[in-house]
Amino acid sequence: MANRAVRRVMGFVLSGLAALLLTVSAVVLMSGQVSVVITHGNSMNPVYYQGDLVIVQRASSYGIGEIAAYKLPAKNDVALHRIIAGDASGFVFKGDNNESIDPLTPGARELTGRAVLHIPQGGAWLELLTSPPVLGVVAFALIVGGGAATTVRERRKRRKTAMSRHTTELPVRPLSVAGLPPTLRVTAIVTLVLGILGTVLGVLAWSGPLEESSASAVKSGTKMDFSYSAAVGRSAAYDGTTANSPDPVFRKLATIVDITYSYKGDPGTIAVTAELSTPSGWHSTLPLAGPTAFTDQEYHGTVRLDLNALEAKAQAAATATGVASAPVAVAITPRVTTAAGAEFTPKLKLSLTPLQFGLANDQTELTVTDSSTVQQVITAPRMLGFNGWSITALTARIISAVLLLGAMTTAAILIVFAQRTVPSDEAAAIRRRYAALLVRVHPITAPQGRPVIDVTTFATLAKLAERYGLLVLHWSRGGVETFVVQDENITYRYRAGGNQSASETVQARSGADV
Repeated sequence: MANRAVRRVMGFVLSGLAALLLTVSAVVLMSGQVSVVITHGNSMNPVYYQGDLVIVQRASSYGIGEIAAYKLPAKNDVALHRIIAGDASGFVFKGDNNESIDPLTPGARELTGRAVLHIPQGGAWLELLTSPPVLGVVAFALIVGGGAATTVRERRKRRKTAMSRHTTELPVRPLSVAGLPPTLRVTAIVTLVLGILGTVLGVLAWSGPLEESSASAVKSGTKMDFSYSAAVGRSAAYDGTTANSPDPVFRKLATIVDITYSYKGDPGTIAVTAELSTPSGWHSTLPLAGPTAFTDQEYHGTVRLDLNALEAKAQAAATATGVASAPVAVAITPRVTTAAGAEFTPKLKLSLTPLQFGLANDQTELTVTDSSTVQQVITAPRMLGFNGWSITALTARIISAVLLLGAMTTAAILIVFAQRTVPSDEAAAIRRRYAALLVRVHPITAPQGRPVIDVTTFATLAKLAERYGLLVLHWSRGGVETFVVQDENITYRYRAGGNQSASETVQARSGADV
């Protein structure tokens, strides 16, 4: 049962940490200081290979030998190559596996950032996680996590010159809320904040139990109060007929003294003794009361001292030893043994001389308190606090669940609105999905004698372009979108928005549009 509870808690903790990692990554990417690059192709072999993931970060300066990314003009693409020459006004780039340098020389301000982290095959996993089947599961992270997820698309080389011209292109696929209306962007930011707060609060709340036990040291409340009194008759020595502590008892007026003791603490048994001692080293113990059992938290008792008898006992010892017996130290010691076995032995120290009997020191000794501490285990709700503000773990779990539920609900609504911005016509969908392969040009004519082959789907045309390391030329005329790939001897064509025959091979006339 305990193992199941531990596994459940660990599951919550790991889930919370994963969610926290996603939200933190989203914040970093949304700042624009960091971008994610997924490599395709071989222009940077052997440093990077197909499917690797590279993190690039903006820097204040760049140097020769560093690998950096820069945007290509008039395209939503970037290139990831090594700086081999130049300065901040214009750098010269070249792929490690390319024979020729890049045609562009971007300055420092045009660079997306330098490579700071390389995760082999990390891009393949990221593409899998961002595929349509998985997007439904991680939609919340994608809609609120702004950032630049950049994909490097490097085409395989047919010839060294062709590869160096094209392999620098890589599409930028931002996972952001830029496509939403301005009012919904604010909602997306609020959703992000709610998600972060809910995730952090959930991790803290689920990383421990609802209650926690703590051991605290509590001072013992055990105490003994002493007092004494003696009947002295009426005389000029006292205002009344009784001498009370802390006043001395003059032996000429009284020989019998009553010692009263009041105990407060745990119940148990109590016994009282009187310990006699002299400066010569002689000592003796006289039992006065007990042992007596009691069950209440308080016990009161009185013992009687015969001062003449105490002095006679000390004098007899002095006669035997030949050493003077005065003064005689008298220590009244009640010994309390609790039911738990703890002992409390306070002492009231008194002095007996031939003239008087009283306290050996001052009146503070009339009260004796146990100075020891007792360890007590206290179970209380676990608290989460920050900067003077605190709540219980249970409350934090509830608030976290409400925040995350609200954020996910809002994210689902944002996804619906975001989907409305997706292009509905086929040509727009092609331009959106295959932006890295497309080059918009003016309508071109087919050379005389060059065959034109119409393909049935654009995906087929895209595969041909990637296979031969070519770009897809694109133009629009009369509501018809034309896409062509020109090989050395054949032109492959796909048209969207108009009628065309499938797999039809035609001979283009000289001067006519392809």
